[in-house]
Amino acid sequence: MNSEDDGYTHTPDSVDGESDGDGGGPSGTLLVVVVALATLVIPGFIYVYPTLLADHVPFLVAMLALPFVPALLLGVVGVWAMKE
Repeated sequence: MNSEDDGYTHTPDSVDGESDGDGGGPSGTLLVVVVALATLVIPGFIYVYPTLLADHVPFLVAMLALPFVPALLLGVVGVWAMKE
């Protein structure tokens, strides 16, 4: 085999780490915000105020329903971000 390879060599458009992408646009930004909200803010709120819904529903129901909110939010925003 000779030292010169006549095969295909891919040369990307962006060189030296420069990218021409927009970072995901508004849907990417919203997705990052929702992920941060669902993994940090809402669980922290549940941890600090576990009896948030105690006046309205039993404690066990509140502990099952409150985590469902960020899960539903993540699902809806994830589907929206992929359709855009």
